[in-house]
Amino acid sequence: MRIVLCEDQKILLDGLASTLVKDDALEIVAAVPCADEILPALRANEADIVLSDIITTENKNFLEFVKDIKAEFPSVRIMAITGFPDITFMEHAKKVGVDSFVYKNISTEELISVLKNTYAGYSVYPTNDRIKNMMLSSLTDMEFKILRMYCNGKERDEIASTLYLSKSSIKAYISSILQKTGFSSIARVAIYAVSTGMIFTDND
Repeated sequence: MRIVLCEDQKILLDGLASTLVKDDALEIVAAVPCADEILPALRANEADIVLSDIITTENKNFLEFVKDIKAEFPSVRIMAITGFPDITFMEHAKKVGVDSFVYKNISTEELISVLKNTYAGYSVYPTNDRIKNMMLSSLTDMEFKILRMYCNGKERDEIASTLYLSKSSIKAYISSILQKTGFSSIARVAIYAVSTGMIFTDND
């Protein structure tokens, strides 16, 4: 299986490439840091599958390039990987034709298994439980406490007063939650957390 690999952080790119080639069935034919380099890499190398991080260098979103890749190389399978448990990423990936989608918290063995299944023609996407567990594991106790209070309708001033924190501290915690989860607003995080049963409100 010949792979074009895209990852913006060089240490992760090198580490992932060296890990994958330990499997004799896998070959990295190109490794690039930016999504706009994937098509040139495919034109220069025969490949079976593209494995790419979603947000690459220069803040370029790999998902915006998938349709062009599919149009020029319809037989190449597409696999996206991300560290952000943002449900909108997965929805967008399905819409543009990404064959498989995984999160970075999976094991090497699981990643290789998904690669092989994708190559074989199967589409692999994470379950809501995996997304929920990833989000839970990424948040600190204080961040989760703040999110739970927000889900229960508490305003930021009230949360700050209850937790004996300044408004600026609450703002910093919320910024951290958004950065870790990839959601664009704390309201979106709250909707997802409640809808998936990650957090139960006082009215449940």
